[in-house]
Amino acid sequence: MSKSSPPPVIAGMYVLEFAHADRTVRFEQRQTLNVGGKWLGRVPFLVICVALEKTDKTEFAIQHCDRNWYPLGIAGGYKSVKEAKERIERSYHGISKKWTKQSISKRKARALYEAELKAESCSFCGRVPFEVISMVAGSTVSICNYCVESFHEMIHPKRGKIG
Repeated sequence: MSKSSPPPVIAGMYVLEFAHADRTVRFEQRQTLNVGGKWLGRVPFLVICVALEKTDKTEFAIQHCDRNWYPLGIAGGYKSVKEAKERIERSYHGISKKWTKQSISKRKARALYEAELKAESCSFCGRVPFEVISMVAGSTVSICNYCVESFHEMIHPKRGKIG
């Protein structure tokens, strides 16, 4: 089941605008996005986004999302929202009328995203999931692979690292 609006941050990127490629939008495979060696076909949702963090050069990206707003592929390097929209219109004819602007500010989106990451972070060092190799989570506590290794070395100083 799909939600009508995406989360404000998808794959670490701030959502500026989004569109539903419903039946009124005609899809034409223009071989615009290759994912894992295969051309990505029609997707139900498209998102124009920008890096959540400030960078030296602002670039825009198009995330091709499934019905749950999970990104199946990302095309980037666009210099403007206008350029991204023109590019996606080549494959999704009629999508230009479907774009909706994000209602949540970038500042609020960042705060929500950071709170979400904090809730999933290691209870001992604070690392978030994308900063670690693996994480073991209980109902109230999580521990990352770095802390497990560190604690192992403290308990068994002569044995050294695990594995």
